Amino acid sequence: MKLFHKRTGRFLKVSAAILAMLFALSACATSAAPAAATAAATEAPAAAATDTATTDKGEPTEITYFSSKSATDETVVSLQIVADMFNEQGGNIKFTVESAADRPSYDQKLRTMLTGGQVPDMYDLDPTPFTQELADAGLLLDMQAFLEEIGELDSYVPLSINYCRMPDGSLYTIPLEFTTEMIWYNTDMFAACGLEKPKTFDDMLNACKVLAENGYTPITIDGMDGWPLLRHLAMVPFRLAGNDFLNGLASGETHMSDSIGMQALQFMADIGQYYQQGFTSTDYATAMSLFMSGKAAMYGIGTWELNNFIDANRPADLHIDYFYMPTMDGAVTQPNEYWAFGGIGLTANPEKFDGPLKDFFTFIVKNYSSVYLARQHFAPQKVAVPEGVEFDPLFLKIKDDIDSIGSTACRPWDVVLSADVISTINDNLPGLCMGEITPEEFAKIVDDALANN
Repeated sequence: MKLFHKRTGRFLKVSAAILAMLFALSACATSAAPAAATAAATEAPAAAATDTATTDKGEPTEITYFSSKSATDETVVSLQIVADMFNEQGGNIKFTVESAADRPSYDQKLRTMLTGGQVPDMYDLDPTPFTQELADAGLLLDMQAFLEEIGELDSYVPLSINYCRMPDGSLYTIPLEFTTEMIWYNTDMFAACGLEKPKTFDDMLNACKVLAENGYTPITIDGMDGWPLLRHLAMVPFRLAGNDFLNGLASGETHMSDSIGMQALQFMADIGQYYQQGFTSTDYATAMSLFMSGKAAMYGIGTWELNNFIDANRPADLHIDYFYMPTMDGAVTQPNEYWAFGGIGLTANPEKFDGPLKDFFTFIVKNYSSVYLARQHFAPQKVAVPEGVEFDPLFLKIKDDIDSIGSTACRPWDVVLSADVISTINDNLPGLCMGEITPEEFAKIVDDALANN
């Protein structure tokens, strides 16, 4: 799967001034873990992009984007740069970003806004059961039809845009990223223990055991937010059944107490003993900090955090490598099939989708991926490598992995299952990892929740 190709005529030419700004930002940008560094690198364009319309064009049209991410997130910064480009090329908008404090707060506020008829011009949306409710009520834009209208549907990387699709194949959002997830590991710690890169779940568990015996913290994980534990829970079922087991849980055709589910729960009970002490109260930034400061041997995170791992930004004495989702005997998915996402998608208010909003959204589709790629992130579309950008060797190494990625990817459980079921899993999964409840007890709790939904 080639992510980069020669530029075609459908991409509007970026002005020299904007390119200069973009490359300058790319050279200094970092991502989320060192929050202060990220804010310093992105604060200027973030502020400028909200008020870029020229005064001789009349009053600008305000377009508000309600984002699930912070103003310094690379996707948001890239959108702000695209807004500048839009105005440079004759547009006249004032692009305003509003963000919630965190993802749970965003989800709750968005639900309140949409059910109350207060629909933002643009906002983020995952292909969840709630999204299906909105679609059934006729409240969402048919993104498939829009992309076909402007001739851009085929420009997207299939795994990226397919992540945004509903179970029936309908499409209401576009992806703003193409990310893969891996497990990073400290090569010095592994070497000191005589360990090699894990290929199977048994290898990973054995590495944890040996690391712990040698006084290392085997794994750091963000246990506060729920989704990182869900990632671990999803691995064994994906290897044994692809996404069929997960889809079966949603439809009632499979149960957590089935053999595949019990193998997954046993894996969680086994690996949970190797998480850092107090993992249930460890947040996102702290979990990453434990790995980046050399206090834990392994850490699972995706390429959206790649800027923290490249040579220029990583601590000089931290030597790392990574491996993808391990495999196992009886696996039906291939080693090159693992976590791959388009991320939470972007949509627009269908009631306002004409004039400036539609023009700007079209401009986003045609230009955003080039901007995002130039900032050393994997783009959701197949776009040309920008001239004048020197990519980090680690970026290019992962690009080679992506070029040979498989045809399917593991779906996140919190996208497929209902919010009530996910809440039940999140409430009880830490207890399973800490040995407070058994796999059998956990399975019954989840099966009961599934039956009620």
